Amino acid sequence: MFFWIEWLRLFLNLCMPTSSPSKSASNPRKYFPELDFIKAVAILLVVAFHFWGQISDWHMRVVGSDWFFAYWKNLSVSGFGDMALGLLKFKEGYFYLGVNLFVIASGFGLYFSYLKEGQVFNLKNFFSKRIWRLIPGAVLGLVIVFLVKGVFLDYWAIENWYLNLLPFLGGLNLFSDNWFFPPINGEMWFLGLVIQLYLFFPLLCKAYSKLGEKKFLILLFGISVIFRTAYYIFWKDTVSSLSYGLSLGRLFEFGFGMVLAKKSFEGKKLSLWWISGLLMFLGYFFAPSFPFTDSLLGIGFFTLLWAVAQKFSSFASLKIFKQIALQSYLMFLIHHPFIWILNKYGVNDFWNLFGILIFVGVFALSYLVAAAGNWLLQKAKV
Repeated sequence: MFFWIEWLRLFLNLCMPTSSPSKSASNPRKYFPELDFIKAVAILLVVAFHFWGQISDWHMRVVGSDWFFAYWKNLSVSGFGDMALGLLKFKEGYFYLGVNLFVIASGFGLYFSYLKEGQVFNLKNFFSKRIWRLIPGAVLGLVIVFLVKGVFLDYWAIENWYLNLLPFLGGLNLFSDNWFFPPINGEMWFLGLVIQLYLFFPLLCKAYSKLGEKKFLILLFGISVIFRTAYYIFWKDTVSSLSYGLSLGRLFEFGFGMVLAKKSFEGKKLSLWWISGLLMFLGYFFAPSFPFTDSLLGIGFFTLLWAVAQKFSSFASLKIFKQIALQSYLMFLIHHPFIWILNKYGVNDFWNLFGILIFVGVFALSYLVAAAGNWLLQKAKV
């Protein structure tokens, strides 16, 4: 544990800005193409994760369920073996990080908006804006998936209809594996996670202002690590959905997004991004330490993508990334049934060139349906 705390300390030191402000805080940037680029990559990874049969089965493809005890018991003979196995799984093990990217981006967007408004935090206004931003798209996503499953898959999901409402109540669905994926749209679990993070946001703002950035991040890192470790020891075999559906394990990523927002608002440049990204990528190969490294891995991936977007700014600023980012929330909610339709008609083997072309088609169809849905919401002024 001490080793990972020291790793975190090094990581924080590397990520703190060392250059002078490039813009005045009174005139912050209004648009971040880096964020749109990352959101576009995030939704691409989410769809890919589901399209290729969820072969990137988290870290458990690399580590057995007894990892916590086996790691310490066989410490002298592990290490390079785990790293080699992790390397073999490298190509499969990153699709799930799309959710991590979305969580960090959410923390960034929320806190930057709060700073830009420059007003005392108003709970009523905050939750009113969040409700009108999240709920219409979530309801539309339910309707779209319900109709697609009914018309094309002959499954009208009307049994236990009330379970579809649980994600709207702060993710109450996650406390039972039987409830976690609502019968109409299983992707609604993500809505529950986002609502939880929004509920934590006022407290996180207060903690950030009181503690400062380093203590704030160390606190959230400790909470996330303690929760994830307790999960793998006590709850993994009973309520598996807690690992990625309960916001306690995501607070560090969300809080890191808040810190990035503040630095960006102040016009400061973050240095040595590539080192932080490299450290987090290396963390993947030490798979037995997953509860300590998963959040760091997501952050490393995020920072690496941000660095790429800054290095190749003309590419990251392409309009297509902005448009995909605008549709990414609804795409997250409605893409899965299109994959099931392919499965219904016997298209299951996607590990070839033809499969890649089909994936492009599924992604494009999800984008078009999401764009049409958001257009309807705008016309309805919802």
